[in-house]
Amino acid sequence: MSSFNLNTYVIGGPENIQERHLLPSETKSEALVRFVDIFSSLGLDVFQLRFKNSSDDDFLKLANEIVQVLKNTNCKLCINDNVQIVNKLSNDVDILHIGQNDMKPELAKNQISSKVKIGLSITDLDQIQNIPNFINYIGVGPIFPTNSKTDVSNAMGELILEEIIKKVDIPVVAIGGIKLKNINKLKCMGVSGFAMISEIFSSIDPEKKFKEFKKIAK
Repeated sequence: MSSFNLNTYVIGGPENIQERHLLPSETKSEALVRFVDIFSSLGLDVFQLRFKNSSDDDFLKLANEIVQVLKNTNCKLCINDNVQIVNKLSNDVDILHIGQNDMKPELAKNQISSKVKIGLSITDLDQIQNIPNFINYIGVGPIFPTNSKTDVSNAMGELILEEIIKKVDIPVVAIGGIKLKNINKLKCMGVSGFAMISEIFSSIDPEKKFKEFKKIAK
């Protein structure tokens, strides 16, 4: 089981930062760190850093900066699909999240500290047959259509999500097109956490939107 709260779960990388949210002379990476700092101070439970198509050096630099702002908060740091970064920051990373097309979970498990939890993406019902017993939670989706990620499967809908929740005994984090208006219904279905990208970062005021998210999701 997961030993921490997955309730409010934000995923992001520099590519999710919009130009209109940049302060004067601020880079997208700097803006991301600023937002993670704000969200964690407001009670964010998990931040997952996704930095696709970056060099390991850039990923490590950004992850280190996020580690610093998460110190003295209750927010857990999750690294998406990068065992090397997890190992370099093993004292500060709480979770490694891997997708269906990433490294095999067993291989990842053997390469990282036993303290690091592992989350696994589930994109269809059949995949729940192959969840190793050391997986701490599953990220299920996309539940609804989404444009946040370019490598997504078709939306599975609420009925398949509900079936997955009934058949697994680990926490389920819903991802993909999740909007604030969906949260109460998903909560009633037994979803443990709500993962958001564009609902937060594409909003006019990400800080205000996160405050609303925290209020509804808890």
